[in-house]
Amino acid sequence: MDVAEILSHHILDSNWGWTLNGVSLPITTHTVTLLSVSVILLVLLHWISRGGTSTLKRLLTAGAEEYVSFIRDGMVLPNMGEEGKGFLPYFCTLFLFILFTNLAGLIPNMKTATSNISVNAALALCSGGLIVYCGLKFHGLVGFLKGFIPSGTPGWLVPLIFPLEIISTVIKVGVLALRLFANMLAGHMVLISLLLMIFIIGKLNVVAGVGAAVPAMGLEIFMTLLELLVAFLQAYVFTLLTSIFAGSVIHTH
Repeated sequence: MDVAEILSHHILDSNWGWTLNGVSLPITTHTVTLLSVSVILLVLLHWISRGGTSTLKRLLTAGAEEYVSFIRDGMVLPNMGEEGKGFLPYFCTLFLFILFTNLAGLIPNMKTATSNISVNAALALCSGGLIVYCGLKFHGLVGFLKGFIPSGTPGWLVPLIFPLEIISTVIKVGVLALRLFANMLAGHMVLISLLLMIFIIGKLNVVAGVGAAVPAMGLEIFMTLLELLVAFLQAYVFTLLTSIFAGSVIHTH
């Protein structure tokens, strides 16, 4: 197996699908990852919500309360105001889902589903739907469409500005998907490349391979820790930008 095959094995999706009575059932690694993350979050949050007197449950409950406060006071209220409180469950879920999906890629034999542009596009579409819903809820259809025309725009410029503003909004949503895709894909490519460097040098010269193992493994550990930070930051940035875009629609007037 050459370097390209190893990289594709760890980064690209794998299809485990089968055919049942002539019906194709596509099951991929990314699908399994997403379902696993969803089940883990549902079970964990349900278990925490039931309360309890054990030390572990008290710590997890306190952590959950701090987490909700972090999302509410750090993203929703500053960017969306009091109107955004009703959308707090969405932002809490969005952050946790992206974070756990990012972290799943660090588990052996698992793959980072957020390195799949289709997964990120689906997440971006959900955020785009929220943005549109906020505009329609707080301003109605006419008011929402008027928000795409900056105040003071001359009438003769409206036919030009209006479609440009719509395109700009669509691009913002698209950037959410591309940003997450590029960062997670690049991070895993770097980690795998560093690990492969040991074996490549070892094939050329055994002594050199052994000598390169120590610094390469040290760098691998550093990059793994950096990947943990990136996993958190990308979840944070995606959720933060969604709240900013939604807030700009709510307070457009």
